[in-house]
Amino acid sequence: MSDRTFITGATGFLGAYVAARLGGNPLCLVRGDNPQERLDKALAPLGASAEAVPGDLSSGSLEVDVSDVTAIIHCAADVAFDRPLAEARAINVEGARLMIELAQRAPRLERYVHVSTAYVGGTTEGRFCEDQLDVGQDFRNSYEQSKYEAEELVRASGLPFCVVRPSIVVGEAASGWTSSFNVLYPPLQAMSRGLVKRVPANPEALVDVVPVDHVADVVVAALAADAPDTLHAVAGDDVLTAAELAELAAGLLDQPAPVLDPDDSDLPAGGLEVYAPYFTVKTRFDATRTRALGLAAPPLREYLPRVLAFANEARWGKRTLSRAA
Repeated sequence: MSDRTFITGATGFLGAYVAARLGGNPLCLVRGDNPQERLDKALAPLGASAEAVPGDLSSGSLEVDVSDVTAIIHCAADVAFDRPLAEARAINVEGARLMIELAQRAPRLERYVHVSTAYVGGTTEGRFCEDQLDVGQDFRNSYEQSKYEAEELVRASGLPFCVVRPSIVVGEAASGWTSSFNVLYPPLQAMSRGLVKRVPANPEALVDVVPVDHVADVVVAALAADAPDTLHAVAGDDVLTAAELAELAAGLLDQPAPVLDPDDSDLPAGGLEVYAPYFTVKTRFDATRTRALGLAAPPLREYLPRVLAFANEARWGKRTLSRAA
């Protein structure tokens, strides 16, 4: 019997990249009609292929054959920041519960990788380490809280798990390629159009950004049996402040740097306000364990030009470009 890796979220940005990185025709849980067609479409820009398995994390049950599955990577999540908590929990908590139950039925399972977020640290100030979870923090939104609650389930599951916590994920470092233009991209797009003059940001806030390929590297490392139980996929000590990021991005976009004032803003209408809290973060994410594995994210200063160039070429998500483009 051959070994198989089972992945959720493979029609999304990170999950698709992880599936492509792994190769070997992994099994991918895909909801909706024509799951193989949806998966093929998601993987086509990466030149990859995988086998779709129909299933829906919001259905309350999963009838999937996992008899030959030796590793599970749970990437699927509702990443919207403005959901009511009950809606965020429906996928991020109850979906995680379904996946844990599925993993517990896999007779040959060797590793369960749960993709969380570094922002389970919530409003923590100072250093937030890989061995920490509950530090008495509050949360900025339902996404952070629901991902925190999902981690609690994983840690109580008895599975051979590793939790991977990315920070803000952007395009591939070498090419800038991405299929997702959220979180950091809308403010940068607004800046590129000269629409942002003042931002509700603390100049000293820490904006932790990582390229998708580094996150994929950490997820692959997490599959090893001797990997730690938590790994941060973050910029860590190379993080930029909001002031440094604004100056860097403004220069690359040939725009004046906006004024950063946590109490003032002229953000244009259209939902940018949901991202504003991430420009007031005072948390520095420690990545000691990840670095001990020889993995370190490249500095944002080195690859942001390629991220912005790709975003411009893709018209900030209006065009679908392959990774090779």
